Amino acid sequence: MAFAALTIPGVSGDISTEYSFWKGYTFTVDGQRVRPQGFPRNRLALPGESGPPVEAKIKGGLFRAYPVLVVGGTEYPTGLPTPRGLQILALLPILALLLIQGALGFLVAFGGVAINMGVVRGPRSRSVKAALMVATFIGAIAIDLLMAFAISR
Repeated sequence: MAFAALTIPGVSGDISTEYSFWKGYTFTVDGQRVRPQGFPRNRLALPGESGPPVEAKIKGGLFRAYPVLVVGGTEYPTGLPTPRGLQILALLPILALLLIQGALGFLVAFGGVAINMGVVRGPRSRSVKAALMVATFIGAIAIDLLMAFAISR
């Protein structure tokens, strides 16, 4: 899924961002792929207009559906801001940890959050996104209840 092109002063071209569930974020400048560097792979060396590369930091977070590129202290969002209501709904599967803790509980809870972040990035209306995220939460609770039932037997 590609996002709108981003223009940053000093960079030799437009920056496009794509997201894949398996590969994560991919950044390209005028068709040339730019690979993240460092640990935890949150720095980009973008080709500069006048020669030396422009250093950018990738800033993400649990409440952001899209990353932000920080260049020289200025933040450049790669996507639309996420409304607070959708942010809350996206994190709702974490409540499933109240039923089952441990590795299985974390797997279900954070798997639900990952699914919801994909829903937030999708090209659907807000009401459809909200319905899908509530369905994900209900699915996470159902999986946890099935696991609790299976474990108690």
